[in-house]
Amino acid sequence: MICRNHVDVSEGVRRCGRCGATFCRDCLVDIAGVPYCATCKTEQLLDARSGVQRTALDIAGIGRRLVGYIIDSFILYFVNIIIGFVIGMAMAAGSRGAATAAPIFGAIAGLFVTVAYDALLTAARGQTLGKMALTIKVVSEDGGQVRTGQAWGRAFAKLIPFATVVALFNDERKGIHDMLAHTRVVNWSRG
Repeated sequence: MICRNHVDVSEGVRRCGRCGATFCRDCLVDIAGVPYCATCKTEQLLDARSGVQRTALDIAGIGRRLVGYIIDSFILYFVNIIIGFVIGMAMAAGSRGAATAAPIFGAIAGLFVTVAYDALLTAARGQTLGKMALTIKVVSEDGGQVRTGQAWGRAFAKLIPFATVVALFNDERKGIHDMLAHTRVVNWSRG
C-alpha cells in the first residue's frame, strides 16, 4: 500500500476509517482512535457537531446474510470443482501414490481458496461477491473500513464449526468470526 498523497511513502500506511483510502501517518488524524484523512476528518467533526450518530450501524438481517453466503458458496463450489479436477488430472498423470493423494491436495487447495476469497475481498472492499449482490458489507465495530488483519482473522475464524450460527442467537447478529475479528455486517448503499 502507498499513501494517496505521497506515492513514495509505503511505510506506516493505513486506511482512512471513513473512506477507506490509504494514507501515511502525516496525512491521517486519529479521532477517538480511528484514523481519518483530511476530507473525512472535516466530515467526521461536522457530524459530531451536528449530532449525527455514525456509530449507530444499520445491521444486516440474517436473511440477507444467508442469501449472500449461499451465493458465495455456489461461486466457491464451482471454483473448487475446477481446482479439484485440475489437481486430480495432474496427479493421475503421475504415479499411483500421487493419484491417491489427489483428494488431500484438493481439500487443502479448496480450503485455501475459500479462506483467501473471503479475506482478500473483505480486506479490499468489505464485501465478497455474495455481499455485493445483497448490498451488505463487513465493517469494523465502529463502522470503519475493515483492516487486512481483521479480514484474514475473520476468514479463518469462519472455519470454527457453527461460527456463523451464533449470529442467530444474539441481538447484535454477530457470529463467532465477527466477535473474534471485531467486525459487523451492515446494510450498505453507495448513495
